[in-house]
Amino acid sequence: MSGTNHSEVQALIDVSARLGRDPLLVQAGSGNTSVKIDGVLWIKASGKWLVHAAHEEILVPVDLVEIKSCIQRKTDFVAQHTSPSGHRLVPSIETAMHAVVPWAATLHVHSVNTIAWAVREDGPAYLADRLAGLRWQWIPYVGSGLPLAREVEKTFSNSPETEILVLGNHGLVVCGEDAGTAEELLFQVEKRLAIEPRRAPEPDRALLQRIAHGSEWCLSDLDAVHALSTDAISRTILFEGILYPCQAIFLGRSAPVLASSLPLSDAVDEYECCNGAPPRFFLVESSGVIVSKTLTSAERKMLLGLAEVVRRIDAEATIRYLTQAELTSVLSAEAYRYRGLVENSECAIWKAAASAWDIPSE
Repeated sequence: MSGTNHSEVQALIDVSARLGRDPLLVQAGSGNTSVKIDGVLWIKASGKWLVHAAHEEILVPVDLVEIKSCIQRKTDFVAQHTSPSGHRLVPSIETAMHAVVPWAATLHVHSVNTIAWAVREDGPAYLADRLAGLRWQWIPYVGSGLPLAREVEKTFSNSPETEILVLGNHGLVVCGEDAGTAEELLFQVEKRLAIEPRRAPEPDRALLQRIAHGSEWCLSDLDAVHALSTDAISRTILFEGILYPCQAIFLGRSAPVLASSLPLSDAVDEYECCNGAPPRFFLVESSGVIVSKTLTSAERKMLLGLAEVVRRIDAEATIRYLTQAELTSVLSAEAYRYRGLVENSECAIWKAAASAWDIPSE
């Protein structure tokens, strides 16, 4: 094949860029897309952002025979690709999952509407009604990489006609004969799963400014983010645990809460002592959210995504949180390496976190 100028690869690039521009589908470097052509899987590189697909090299060509051989041997697929311009690209951690999908095109997104259903114990029951008539399957939470690939492979073995996978505590996978067809189905699924977010009280900006004054902290400039604190239901949901992997990877093992009576510096020290990494934001009682001035663009988008998810979870829902064992796995060196979280432009905080979690920063 002729490489990235192939029409089907270009179609995937166009679709990827459109998906990446929608913060309700993709946040920062989350999500991945692929297309299979003549025995080659073209898949998004680890750490790359779909929104940049139109003007950056984000796709990696992977030999399907080679990756499937690794899956059969139950060994991790480790490879890197040097792009025509000389950039080193590493295939997504979800390469194995894309490889076992029998369709030509696969779109995996972290849809906030889907995640709001996928963290619920009764999620499958509700989705059975909302997705009636579509060829879909639910996969309970399993870690990324080979574990997820094996579950996806099993699902397609039992139901080869499947086009939609809802991944518990994770996101959405939609497949098709080509990228355009998969995109059309994705939007149909999104329309069926859409949830109106709760309205939240306004933050107490004066209080937040007093707390942050003279420090390395400031008010979040994203109005929706303040709902994490001002909306009582959202606060309760966050206090109970971690909903999905990216929440832990980008924002920490637990929700950082700041009582207005506790000095900010003491709260920072206390959180870092308990969690092994500095907090990136604080929920200030019921008053709003302050964020570190060193907050990266990726963390900022993930924080907004979290706010969009929790405002879509019903107050009466029984939630299935990630277990401590699952969180440990999520923050393991292998997952960290594949996700490419330490980028040149945003590496300082992740090097600190990597050191705290015994994760090698590459």
